[in-house]
Amino acid sequence: MQITVLPGLTVDARLYEAAAAGLAAHVPDREPLTWERFIAPSSWWLVPDESGHASRAELTLRESQQATIKINVWLRPDLRGPGGRPLPHSHPWSFESHILTGAYDEDRYQVAGDGQVRAYLGMTHQGGDINRVDRAVYHEVTRIHAPGTMSLMVCGRGERGAWGHLDLTTGRHLPARPDPDFRAKLEALNPQHG
Repeated sequence: MQITVLPGLTVDARLYEAAAAGLAAHVPDREPLTWERFIAPSSWWLVPDESGHASRAELTLRESQQATIKINVWLRPDLRGPGGRPLPHSHPWSFESHILTGAYDEDRYQVAGDGQVRAYLGMTHQGGDINRVDRAVYHEVTRIHAPGTMSLMVCGRGERGAWGHLDLTTGRHLPARPDPDFRAKLEALNPQHG
């Protein structure tokens, strides 16, 4: 049985069971995920991409400076560059992404000691994999293999203001510049939080 939680987000018992099992295996110190919370529209946020379409749905289970835990249902690639050009981003924390169902491809970039950008393109992460991402890594999710791709993010201690992008030509970190329309896009996709 499929349940449309929000327009654009449909879940089923298979996704719920994978999320509950992933949490039990990788975050055993938290209360179990209930079906009621998993299907509650108020539990989820649809995250907009640059065009205003939902790129993923997030269910945040814990959020603090010490640790953040999220379930992500991937709806489309997470590309942030204009015109489809790469604009890899970093995170304010190191994290593990446990691939619970489906698969996605990721491009990674790191700046070597000589200032040169090293690219690792088309890395596939599939069900059962753990994708470890350090704060020094810049990346993009470039392809979602199938509907129903879901991951569990277990994030470490965050550092405020550490988000950013990598200029691929210079190898320089560019501080994140918030999309001035992000709030409006987020609210348009999430009337359940209004």
